[in-house]
Amino acid sequence: MINEEKRLYSNASELLFYLAKEKAFEVKAPIDVDRIAKELGILVELDFSLDSRNIVGEIFFKDETPIVKINPLQNSYSPRRRFTLAHEIGHYCLHSAKSKQGFTDSKKAMSRSESYWDSYESEANNFAAQLLMPQDLILEEGEKLIESIKKTCEEKALLTTFVEGMADKFEVSSKAMEYRLRKLRIIE
Repeated sequence: MINEEKRLYSNASELLFYLAKEKAFEVKAPIDVDRIAKELGILVELDFSLDSRNIVGEIFFKDETPIVKINPLQNSYSPRRRFTLAHEIGHYCLHSAKSKQGFTDSKKAMSRSESYWDSYESEANNFAAQLLMPQDLILEEGEKLIESIKKTCEEKALLTTFVEGMADKFEVSSKAMEYRLRKLRIIE
């Protein structure tokens, strides 16, 4: 684990609170991850050459400027691209902003199961999930969605419909949403 003093923000909630208070950022679904990068001064670029090295995304510094490069071939699905950017923002806030350390992420590094033993990658994955799917917003939007689908959905399909509806609302994959809902103990 990294020393707390070296972190710009210790979690996504802190970052969202700062942005809402200081930058008039509206915390609503879907979270505008591109604006967050811009507010943090992070340049975001697409880079097809990353594919030859099997890289999904990376963050590095040119002079003092943080740059995130995203492989458009491995991030063509919008929720994947959003998660990759949120993951790199996680590295920036948790590990890079003060140290200027860069990170290069393969698909394996960004996998929940594969990154479990790598604390930097695991922390960046958790940060990304919390950034894209903040707990308070999950609860607020979840209540609204449950009320609407209760009226139209059979009980057997309720869970699947709920997870897919929430994933659509937050512009994340159904798998990422299901994992986040389980982690928050909203679903079993």
